Amino acid sequence: MIPLDKIVNLALACGFHACGVSKVERLVGSEPYLLNWLNNGYHADMGYMARNVNLRFNPTLLIPNAKSVISVLLSYKSMKLPINREVPKIARYACGSDYHGVMKNMLYSLLNAIRAEFGEINGRAFVDSAPVLEREWAVRAGLGWIGKNSNLIHPKLGSFVFIGELIVDADVETTDNVERNRCGTCTRCIDACPTQAIIVPKVVDARKCISYLSIEKREPLNEDEKEMLNGWCFGCDVCQQVCPWNKKGVELDCQNFKKENLVGLRRDDLAQMSETDFDVWFSGTPLERAGYTKVKAAVDYILKKG
Repeated sequence: MIPLDKIVNLALACGFHACGVSKVERLVGSEPYLLNWLNNGYHADMGYMARNVNLRFNPTLLIPNAKSVISVLLSYKSMKLPINREVPKIARYACGSDYHGVMKNMLYSLLNAIRAEFGEINGRAFVDSAPVLEREWAVRAGLGWIGKNSNLIHPKLGSFVFIGELIVDADVETTDNVERNRCGTCTRCIDACPTQAIIVPKVVDARKCISYLSIEKREPLNEDEKEMLNGWCFGCDVCQQVCPWNKKGVELDCQNFKKENLVGLRRDDLAQMSETDFDVWFSGTPLERAGYTKVKAAVDYILKKG
């Protein structure tokens, strides 16, 4: 059995801000929630959410002989730039390098560090790009609770965090405490959502969510959907900005994500942005997912609305 404190210390040494471990088991309690969400069509046209559903509940189908899930968090609260605060706005998480690659490299560094100390261990790293219920595993690892906006909230880091997992075939001591939900009667995230996308606590209808509309939606937005953008050309942070846990959360540096050429970008730069500009500024960032045409269309509409 690998001691938990050894894994946590190795994770912190690799640059992560929090780490916990849970035992691999079928996520029986998550099945009704996810299936109900899908049956209601809340995933919009994100067909990948409805594929490989059984894999989301059973990690052993992804990693043979999987025994432990090592969950890690990396705060991006420090990534505050003018383009995150001025219309047309870009979500904070996108104001830097794409987290998928950065986190995966860090996770494999962690796996190599574990192997160096404890011998050959098989495992895979996951960062929001495979059928893994990452928030549920983070909760089981004692890294927080699911807020009413459906985001993971860490008691010290808040919800401006990236989540990653290493699923390994080694027995690791598990975290013995699970954070209780501390949202209480607060409904600030629900009340503040510009499009009322949070249907009930912990349930988000993607069809109304600005992040979905500005990033994931494949078809061009209709006039009603453009109106729903509320000044955001890529993503949306409103439900996190109003959360009391983010106002009191510590602000940690996130050097691996910083892109200096985004620091000075402002409204006028986005207004005049050419496709070449887009490639120079946003290559290697989450905005590549949406692409120039989609982002520029949102920028133009928002600026035209004034």
